[in-house]
Amino acid sequence: MSAATVTAVGQPPFAAPLRAVDTAELREVDGGLRLRATKLVTVDDPYMAGHFPGLTMLPAVFLLEGVRQAVAHVFDLSEPPELLEVRSARLLAPMLGGDLITLDAGLEPQPEGNRWVVDARCTSQDGTAVAKLKVLVGTVAETDFLIAPTPPPEPVDGEPLFDHAGIRELLPVRHPMLLVDRVVEVEPGRRISAVKAVAGSEPCYQELPDGLPGARYDYPRSLAFESFGQSAAMLWLASTSLGGPDGVLMLAAIRGCRFAGGVRPGESMRHVVRLEQMVSGNAFLSGEVWAGQRCIAVVDTLIAVNRPRSVVQAAP
Repeated sequence: MSAATVTAVGQPPFAAPLRAVDTAELREVDGGLRLRATKLVTVDDPYMAGHFPGLTMLPAVFLLEGVRQAVAHVFDLSEPPELLEVRSARLLAPMLGGDLITLDAGLEPQPEGNRWVVDARCTSQDGTAVAKLKVLVGTVAETDFLIAPTPPPEPVDGEPLFDHAGIRELLPVRHPMLLVDRVVEVEPGRRISAVKAVAGSEPCYQELPDGLPGARYDYPRSLAFESFGQSAAMLWLASTSLGGPDGVLMLAAIRGCRFAGGVRPGESMRHVVRLEQMVSGNAFLSGEVWAGQRCIAVVDTLIAVNRPRSVVQAAP
C-alpha cells in the first residue's frame, strides 16, 4: 500500500452547485486505485437552504457531484471531468445536517484515457451506509452522443399548465433549489413535460472567475438530474394523493442514466418523464432531457419513495 496525503479541496474551477467534497486522497492498494473523500453536510452550502426548508438534508445528486469534484482534484486534470454515466445508485439513508459523509471508492481506468468507473460506498460518521454508487466520470469526447428512445418533444405554445406559483404549491423545495420553471404537458399517471431555463445568475456560476473557456459554464449535470427528478416528483404528485406537509419525496435509486452534451446560460432544458409503474408506494420512472433537438440525458430507471418527514428526521 502506498502512502497518500489527505488534501483539502478548494472551490472547483468550473460550474458547480457547491464544494461537494471537503477533502480527498488517492491511494494505490494492491495494484489498484482507491479514492477517499469526505463531506460535512451543512445548511450554509449553496442550494442547501432550499432543499426541504426546515430539514437540512444533502440531495443525493450532490454525492454524484462529489465524485466528479474528487476525481478532478486528485488527478489535477487540465480539462474538468464530467459525469458521463450513472450505471447504478442506491440511496440507503438520509444525509442530514451535521453528518460527515465518507466516500470510499475503487477506480477502474478506462481505455479512452482520463475516464474512470468509480465504484463507491458512502457512509456516515457512525458507519451507517448511506449510498452505493457506480458511475463513469471523465473528460468529454467529441464522439459522445445519445440515441433517445423517443423523438424530440414537439414545441408547445400557450400558457403553461403549471406556472411558478402552481409548482410551488406542489414541490416542497424552494429557491435556489427549485429547478422547474413551468410544466407544459401532463397526463396524470403517465407522462409530464417540464422546462428549466438556465440563467447565468444562478449560484453555480457565482464563484467562477472571468476569462474561463465556455465549457466551464456548462450547467452541472448533477443539477440537470435534480431538475429531472423534480419534474418526476411533479408527475407523481399530480398522479396520486401522496406527499402533503409531512411527506418527503426521496430519490431511492438510479439505473442507466447517460449524459452527452449540455446547456449553458441562456438555454433551456426540457424534461420528458414517464411513470412506468407504482409498486407499494414506490414510483418507477424513465425519461429524457432535451436541449432543443439535442438529447442530453437518458434515464432508464429512477425509483422514488415517499417518507414521512418525522421518520426522515429521526433517522440514525
